[in-house]
Amino acid sequence: MHMNVLIREDQSDVLKNRHGEAWTGVDRGVYLLLRADITPQYTYGDFDSVSSAEWQYIEDRMAVTPVPSRKDDTDLEMCLRDLVDRGYSSIDVYGATGGRLDHMIGNIFLLMHGDFRETDIRIIDRQNVMQRLGSGSHQVEKAGGMKYVSFIPYVEGTELTLEGFEYNLDRRVLSLGATLTISNEFVESHAKVHTDEPIIMIQSKDA
Repeated sequence: MHMNVLIREDQSDVLKNRHGEAWTGVDRGVYLLLRADITPQYTYGDFDSVSSAEWQYIEDRMAVTPVPSRKDDTDLEMCLRDLVDRGYSSIDVYGATGGRLDHMIGNIFLLMHGDFRETDIRIIDRQNVMQRLGSGSHQVEKAGGMKYVSFIPYVEGTELTLEGFEYNLDRRVLSLGATLTISNEFVESHAKVHTDEPIIMIQSKDA
């Protein structure tokens, strides 16, 4: 099963392009979905990012119970945990980048969370598509509209092999913080990746 998740403003036409699909709202994302005439199937968050008028708009249209603002998990982690428990195997997250840098980095690193390793989670914005590749071999597809592809290691000494890219690698050992695997490109629409540790793949385009 697939689910789309909206956290905050996305700066794209995703709500228009995917209007007929299933959506979940996190915090301000609930308000934005309702404004777009989309009723979220699930809602999560303490709603500290909505104004009193926006909260009234939400309450007038659906029943929502905020969680306490003092909690161990972020709103997005709470959302992902529940969706995974409900059996969703594919989740696209919008509005997870931009704004506060700590939130953005935390959201991206949720891709590497061990509890989500069996779930295909992508973080998507106007310029990027980010996803986790687990250890092993993968045939990856070029995302529509994206030009570049980068690989960000999560574990020191990750061994990476790339085939079908402008710059291929053969069992190259990567160091954390090195920029060797930034701004590669697909030769065709598909390519092969083998990694011995989980790694983050980011497809992107210029603004």
